[in-house]
Amino acid sequence: MVTRLADKLKQNGDDPDGWARLVRAYGVLGETAQAEAAATEARKAFAADATKLARFEDALKAEAR
Repeated sequence: MVTRLADKLKQNGDDPDGWARLVRAYGVLGETAQAEAAATEARKAFAADATKLARFEDALKAEAR
C-alpha cells in the first residue's frame, strides 16, 4: 500500500492529501527517514503553490493532534 502510494505520487505529485497520507504511513511504520524525505519532496512539489503547500502542512498538523 505505501509503495503504491509513493509510486503514484512520483508519477503525479499534485496531491497534498496524498503526500500527507504517505508521510503518516511512513511514520506509523517507524520509517522516519522515509517520512522526512517524503515531506521534503512534497514541500518541493508545492513550493510554487502556497495553497497546496498550506493544505499539506495543515494535514500534517491535524494528524499530530
